[in-house]
Amino acid sequence: MKTECNTSSFHTPTPPEKYRHANFFMIHSQFHYGDAEHAQYETQGFCILDHFLTDAALTSCREHVDRMVDGVPGTAVEVMIGTHQRDQRWLWELAGEEKLLDMLERQIGPNIVLWSTHLLCKSPRTGSLVPWHQDAPFWNVSGKLSGGVWIPLDDVDEGNGTMSVLPGWHTRGALPTNARPGEIFDHEIDPEIVPDDVDERKVVYCLKAGQMATHHTMIPHSSVPNTSDRWRRLIVLRYMAADGQFGARGYTDYRTGETFPRRFFLMRGKDVNGFGLEHSPFE
Repeated sequence: MKTECNTSSFHTPTPPEKYRHANFFMIHSQFHYGDAEHAQYETQGFCILDHFLTDAALTSCREHVDRMVDGVPGTAVEVMIGTHQRDQRWLWELAGEEKLLDMLERQIGPNIVLWSTHLLCKSPRTGSLVPWHQDAPFWNVSGKLSGGVWIPLDDVDEGNGTMSVLPGWHTRGALPTNARPGEIFDHEIDPEIVPDDVDERKVVYCLKAGQMATHHTMIPHSSVPNTSDRWRRLIVLRYMAADGQFGARGYTDYRTGETFPRRFFLMRGKDVNGFGLEHSPFE
């Protein structure tokens, strides 16, 4: 088992004069996705970036997430919230940050579509084992898919339910699956396909709050329950090229349980196939 950790302290530089009218920067000035990072993403299927959110943005995102988790009815403690299509402008603005789109353009080209924003939250000593799975088959999309953007709002490790990936396995195509009726993840990669030494091969995400990982939408990954006294709050953003295949899929409103159809939004570039892609859920 490999553990990807970084314990660097974070400090947000003072904004330059021309930006001091704004509340804060969202993306840290030291965020960098260059040739070395992209090469690791291409060969291994994931890459961890030391800096992503500024201190102010991290605080703001936590406040938004806590407000939304408080709005979940009942006593739910493991929450998957589909967000940007339900009046959450703050998350929409994060998903459209230019520096983030620059990274995605290196992965999938200039015509970038957002197809998913989720908050994945596990409160202390809760949560379930999420089995090994691939995102694209589960979410019914295909074509040129970017790395999912995985942004922890808390320090994460195996204790509070972080994620693990199988490096290099993003190149193996859609793997055989078994059904899991009644579960949140209704299928898993066939255990016969998962290597016997998976615990030695997997890379465990061990990140500080405000870092970011990007992992290919076809890389097998899993997560464990939160056995700690700490929260695990994180944001996941997913994108694809505008010439991909947009399968139907319903999302659930976290407040009402209502199912609503997924929409696809053109974040940069052209609607190359003339699908009539929307530019914003707020227009």
